[in-house]
Amino acid sequence: MKLYIAVGTAVLLVMAIFIIVFVAYYQQKQIRQQLILKEWQEKYRKGLLAATLQAQEHERRRIAQDLHDEIGTMLSVTKLSLNQLSRSVENHDPNSPVLVQKTRSLLDETIANVRRISRDLVPTTLERFGLVSALEELAEKASNGEVHVELSCSDKLPTLLPQLDLTLFRIAQELINNAIKHANAQNIIIDLHCQSNGILLSVIDDGQGFDLDEVMKDRKRGLGLRNIESRLNVIDGHVTFDVEEGRGSRIHIQVRNLKPEVEVEVEHA
Repeated sequence: MKLYIAVGTAVLLVMAIFIIVFVAYYQQKQIRQQLILKEWQEKYRKGLLAATLQAQEHERRRIAQDLHDEIGTMLSVTKLSLNQLSRSVENHDPNSPVLVQKTRSLLDETIANVRRISRDLVPTTLERFGLVSALEELAEKASNGEVHVELSCSDKLPTLLPQLDLTLFRIAQELINNAIKHANAQNIIIDLHCQSNGILLSVIDDGQGFDLDEVMKDRKRGLGLRNIESRLNVIDGHVTFDVEEGRGSRIHIQVRNLKPEVEVEVEHA
């Protein structure tokens, strides 16, 4: 009798152990499946963001091409026609040369603005000469009598994927615009350095600063900062906002993975 009880107890114990092992295995399998699902969801999200950014860049390129090829050409032809007209009428009306010169000046200014907008939409310097040259040009353009922008960078920087170059350039462009437009900064430093585990881009200004939480709550004001985070999500980058009201801002962009999983096709002129 005792033997039967012992055998029965042993069988129940084995069955209990088997059930526990089976439940644990099933739970582990479910956890693994959930992790795989989350990984695929994250890849899908990054792919969707990448596609959105790619569409934006393609649209920028299309508008820039239209400005350069169509509007720019039409303005140049108009200027040639105006020059011909000026030669034919300047001897008949004493006021004609003044009017022609005024119109020519307006056309020159319009042509220059079209070229500037086209270059801003598609950074040709970035495509032709790389990130450092593009940031140097950006700093030069942003500097004027009231604002000084300078670039500090490592002597040797690794060659980055075109996608990373474009992302870092767009982020620097956005941060400089914010510092000038919203923070009333007078001095801005773009700091680009190579680290042992990636690239660090910092934009430092002496402006009036801002409350990060309040800005992010504002859908309009926080759009630029959210766009920065979206761009960095695609390339596995990270942003740190060292900001507060009443003092200058320090915004650091770190990219560790220089070959992101999701790549955006960047067309070159």
